Amino acid sequence: MRKQLNVPVLLIVLVAIVLVFGAHYWLSNNQSALPNVAAKAAEPIPSLPDFTLFTDVQTKKETFFELLYPIIQEENAHVLAVRKALLSLQQVDALSDSERQWISEVAEYYKIENDDDTPVEINQALIDELLVRIDYVPPSLALTQAAIESGWGTSRFSREGNNLFGHWCFVKGCGIVPSDRDEGRYHEVAKFSTVNQAVRAYLRNLNTHYAYEEFRALRAQLRNNNKPLTGKALANSLGHYSEEGEHYIQKVSRFIDHNKLQRYTRQFEEAVIQTESQSEAASAR
Repeated sequence: MRKQLNVPVLLIVLVAIVLVFGAHYWLSNNQSALPNVAAKAAEPIPSLPDFTLFTDVQTKKETFFELLYPIIQEENAHVLAVRKALLSLQQVDALSDSERQWISEVAEYYKIENDDDTPVEINQALIDELLVRIDYVPPSLALTQAAIESGWGTSRFSREGNNLFGHWCFVKGCGIVPSDRDEGRYHEVAKFSTVNQAVRAYLRNLNTHYAYEEFRALRAQLRNNNKPLTGKALANSLGHYSEEGEHYIQKVSRFIDHNKLQRYTRQFEEAVIQTESQSEAASAR
């Protein structure tokens, strides 16, 4: 059986890469000093292990969680880096051309655009809207949805296309054609070259798609009220993620409790607090 990963150590390293190493970037007027709009994995994982070979259920579960958890943390940490850069730019009286260009690219990546395809206006309202979209997804929720949607990494789509979250695409040849696709439908199940790309697409999907506007609004409300961003709280806004609707919400909530997945969200939050404290201390020297 595979050796278990040392998650806490790897987690701190991944978060530190983004939050500590890049902390002094965010008030710069040089566009090259701002975070990249899209994340890039430090060590991409090209495929999942064969989870069908695991005979012990608990070992399979822990291996699944410990494989995905550091990826989710790395992708979430990058989202927070972009968010922190935006928060810093909010305090700048006169944005430079490079900063305005960066914000424009962020808006494009997070799918904020005018109906007539004219360039979006760079103003406070745009930044406020971006901050609603650019925030992390609780690891407890991401791990739960990955396990449910992929059958613990054993589904055809996860094995052949690294698709852990049931992500669809709509261009011919973009993915895997479902064997049970109804006549007249043209969707495919997206393929990803790495597991990291699948997680990145999942986060971006929740942060941009119109079906998850309620999710983003609830997350922003919780943050504004200084409430914790928990997977169980945010699961209540994901009735549109599955055709099961309310039953899906209940399934996600039970899954988080049964597998004690809130521990992963707490670890991530504690690591972020720790690295930001270290960053502030370094800046004060």
